[in-house]
Amino acid sequence: MAWNSNDKKTETKRTGPGKVVEVRSTGKGSAGAGEGRGGPSDDRDVGGGMEMLEMDFLLGVVENTKGDDKNDVTMRKLVFNELIRREQLEAVDSNTLKVYTVDEDKLYGKDIQCEAMKKLTERTTR
Repeated sequence: MAWNSNDKKTETKRTGPGKVVEVRSTGKGSAGAGEGRGGPSDDRDVGGGMEMLEMDFLLGVVENTKGDDKNDVTMRKLVFNELIRREQLEAVDSNTLKVYTVDEDKLYGKDIQCEAMKKLTERTTR
C-alpha cells in the first residue's frame, strides 16, 4: 500500500486578507455567553472550579495553618478568599482566625489579615 498525497482528499478554506471571520462559542458558560464579563447571566456554568469544593474540605485547608510551604500557603490564601467570596467566613474557627489576624510570618497579606480581623471583631461584639 503506497501512501501517496493523491490518495487523500483534503479541503482547505482560505479567507481573503480583508475578510473577517467571526468566531462564536456555543457552550454554556463560555466567555461569549450572557451579558459579558461581570454582568448577570442565567446560563453561567458554576459547576466547575472552586464552586465544586465542599465546605468541609475548604475548612480543612484553611484551619490547617501549620507549615510555611509555598504551595500550602497559596492554597490557604485561595481557599480563604473563596470563603470570603461565598460569605461563609463565619464557619472558620476563632483560633484559626487569630492566626490569620496576627500573621506573624507575613504569609497571608493585608487583605486576608483585615478580613480575619473583621470577623473576629464581629464575633466579640455579639
